[in-house]
Amino acid sequence: MKQLFEPVLFANRQSLIWDYRIYTDDHYKGYYHWHQCCEIMFVHGGQGSIVVNQQMYDIRPGMLFFFQPYQLHRIYSEVSPACPFVRTIFYLDPHMAENLLQGFSKRKALFSALWQGDNPYCGFDLRDRIETIEWFCQNYNELRMKSSEEDPEDITMLLLQLLSCLGTGGQSLIPTGERRNLRYSEQIMNWIEAHYQEEVNLDQLAEETHLSKSYVSRIFHQETGGRLVDYLTARRLKQACRLLGTTDMPVEQIGIAVGFPNASYFNQLFKRVLGTTPLKYRKGNL
Repeated sequence: MKQLFEPVLFANRQSLIWDYRIYTDDHYKGYYHWHQCCEIMFVHGGQGSIVVNQQMYDIRPGMLFFFQPYQLHRIYSEVSPACPFVRTIFYLDPHMAENLLQGFSKRKALFSALWQGDNPYCGFDLRDRIETIEWFCQNYNELRMKSSEEDPEDITMLLLQLLSCLGTGGQSLIPTGERRNLRYSEQIMNWIEAHYQEEVNLDQLAEETHLSKSYVSRIFHQETGGRLVDYLTARRLKQACRLLGTTDMPVEQIGIAVGFPNASYFNQLFKRVLGTTPLKYRKGNL
């Protein structure tokens, strides 16, 4: 498993890190991770899946994803020369963005809801506006290439255009009415969300989802592109990081609280996955 927490390093007074039309056609496995800032991704082409908030979204052209700070997610794309994964990603300091949106009350309120709200949806189907979004992404990229420094006015315009596509006021792209039936992997993730602090019993999980033990792991991998054990580990370590940063609980007690009763194993796993010890992680956050 690769490192879970990927800090995005902004230069002095920088508010946006921009990657335009990233092209991958050979290998893209993906892994569970999170950032300290907002991540926005627009899909120009490709197919695959995204796991976030115990939900799965299909990757297809016209999808836009908004990941909140510290939100655990995994992007998996089935790539090939005939079907490359093409996406524009930008990382955004939400506080700086809100400052730029001063004077645009409706769009600032929408942005605040996106990055601070408890709305469970983070994927938006904008295929009917794909040409518009591709145009303003290209336009911003051309402006960016002409200058060695970011221009707050250009970033403000980019945000206003994006938020206008998502809707303001009474409009909403959040699905309403009856939801589709949950996929097996989503049922499994919901069960893990309720039980990850305990000793996870595959027999109980299989019984809850009405699947065989062997099929539970197999269908999770088929639907998400990742292993069930990796998701469980990521979810536990995500909670451990939250407790290390917000409480003064002893490290050993935190390990027990997130499902790792063996203190030595918890410390070794934490260091292997996050690249530092729990104590150093806590000191870094303080």
